[in-house]
Amino acid sequence: MKILHTADWHLGKRLDRFSRLEEQILVMEDIIAIADQENTDLVLVAGDLLIISIRE
Repeated sequence: MKILHTADWHLGKRLDRFSRLEEQILVMEDIIAIADQENTDLVLVAGDLLIISIRE
């Protein structure tokens, strides 16, 4: 079994008032490409997956 071990994706995280969505999409595309190229059976995400802002 081949495992691609990743960590701390922090999807949704912003840099002050700037969105990082485009950067995050590119990184996700890279992870998918690597998993495909390496015939990965499992992508493991250790650590923080999402960053969600909650406004009152």
